[in-house]
Amino acid sequence: MNDFLQSTFTPQKFRGLFINTALGNFAGYVAGSMVTLVSTYHSVERRAIRNLFGILPRRKIVVHLLPEWLEWLLALVVGFIVMEFVRYCFNHRVYAGLLGAQGEAPPPQSAARSAAAGPRPGA
Repeated sequence: MNDFLQSTFTPQKFRGLFINTALGNFAGYVAGSMVTLVSTYHSVERRAIRNLFGILPRRKIVVHLLPEWLEWLLALVVGFIVMEFVRYCFNHRVYAGLLGAQGEAPPPQSAARSAAAGPRPGA
């Protein structure tokens, strides 16, 4: 049991996990923030009674193109997708090794024998 734990919890694996998690979370956060940035813009306040029809200085206001709940949901989904894509890119070599090992399996014996025997007589 001790050998299993020592081989499983190595410093190299922990470092890879922390780097993978940190970069994935950071990329997801940046992508979610970009969604919010793209779906809003700043505008100058119009003349109104609040600023005494332009006598008081105008303030910058934030205008949302999407409803707040939709903007939040879209940022969450895009951030999650980007985070998972970064995780996939880090583990791509592991997945490619597993898929390559499955693709190189030798053909079944019955198919190899029938291919070597040639066509059947009378067929």
